[in-house]
Amino acid sequence: MKTLFIILSISLFAFTSDNNEHYATVEKVLGVPFFVFSKPVSGYDIVGKAMSFSDMLKMATDTKSSIRKKAEKIVEIAQKRVKDEKISVFDALIVELENDKVRAIKFKSEISQKAKIDNYDNLAVYFFNEPDEEYEVTTQLKADYSLRAERSGMLFDKIHSMVKRTLKKKENGEVEKFDAIIINPDDLSEKLIRFKNN
Repeated sequence: MKTLFIILSISLFAFTSDNNEHYATVEKVLGVPFFVFSKPVSGYDIVGKAMSFSDMLKMATDTKSSIRKKAEKIVEIAQKRVKDEKISVFDALIVELENDKVRAIKFKSEISQKAKIDNYDNLAVYFFNEPDEEYEVTTQLKADYSLRAERSGMLFDKIHSMVKRTLKKKENGEVEKFDAIIINPDDLSEKLIRFKNN
């Protein structure tokens, strides 16, 4: 069923952790580390679901809020669930695209923004985070996704389409060689980057 919210929806577009390891520092949303397309490096325990099913449905119908505003709403909903004693106090949120959930977590030691990036087709894609490795930008692209992805209204479909199109441009020699993609949550523009240690 086509649920979850416009900001983050499940798709056949698979992000996986593999041998091509890259690390990043995730952004904080309203002071809370926000892990997307990534997992914390530090040990943690899951303390509960950050959103109920009804919360997800409300988010799905919100077509006016920006991506960052939706991220803020997710944090606010999770914090309200703590006040309502539906989940325990948490340190960070992990968005699990593979099973369409947002999990609230508590770190076993210090709160950390360090993350291991999930890869798409052995390519690191950074979203709401910044690479730890030094890099140079080879190309900057405006958001470019299919009409089908636009009509779906789902952010994840748009990112799926964008990454596929960018990889096709790389295959066709339309852009300089790159190692990873940084996607801007504000406008979905892409920075194609090369790591300096490669």
